[in-house]
Amino acid sequence: MQKHTVLFLAADPSETRALALDREARAIHKELESAGYRERFEFVTRWIGEPLDLLRELRKLKPTVVHFSGRGTWGGEHRHGLFFKGLDGGARFVSAQAIERTFGAVGSTVKLVVLNGCYSEAQAEALLVHVDCVVGTSGSSHSDAARSFAIGFYGGLGDRESVVVACEQGAAAMSLEGVHDEDLPWLRVRAGVDASQLVLKQALLGLKIAGGRLTGSRTQEGRVRVRPDSSPPYVDVTPSCQFVV
Repeated sequence: MQKHTVLFLAADPSETRALALDREARAIHKELESAGYRERFEFVTRWIGEPLDLLRELRKLKPTVVHFSGRGTWGGEHRHGLFFKGLDGGARFVSAQAIERTFGAVGSTVKLVVLNGCYSEAQAEALLVHVDCVVGTSGSSHSDAARSFAIGFYGGLGDRESVVVACEQGAAAMSLEGVHDEDLPWLRVRAGVDASQLVLKQALLGLKIAGGRLTGSRTQEGRVRVRPDSSPPYVDVTPSCQFVV
């Protein structure tokens, strides 16, 4: 069974935040492991060493969800972006335009991006060219708030809630920990996408039956009923892939 890969990218060059990022990653892993549909997810953590690692990991893992945990920035027209670590070990700024171009080149499988970094709205707008939904924060996030959001959000996704409901659960978890309303996450959706219907669930991919068409019905055993143009009247097939619909 093909799984949804949730790729956690720790992209902050600050050594002091390593422990906080690790706690956030463990919280996501724990929620997905205890979710009702845990068998449908694979959680992968990558500590980004240099900006080119983003290209490598997207190309290799082909994730459905990408979670950036790190430090963003905002400012003038050319100062929206994220910080990675340079080859010299110092902070390396990567513009929102460069990140958008990377997702356009190798991010075709990505449907949802979570930006856990400060002032990520400009980055979100750039990414919506290629992905359906972006979740981010408008103010300065801290490690406890990030962990609370992860517990609510990924617990919802793992129980097959829509992106909208999962985001609401993430905000609720943050509120329970005392986070102010102005620091709660927001959801940006690409034009034409209904995030309330966007769910990580089982569906058909690449099903080809000569002369056939889907009827939309499902048997009690969870098999999908297909009606070919010729006899026999129905053919039952078992869905073998999952994707976002």
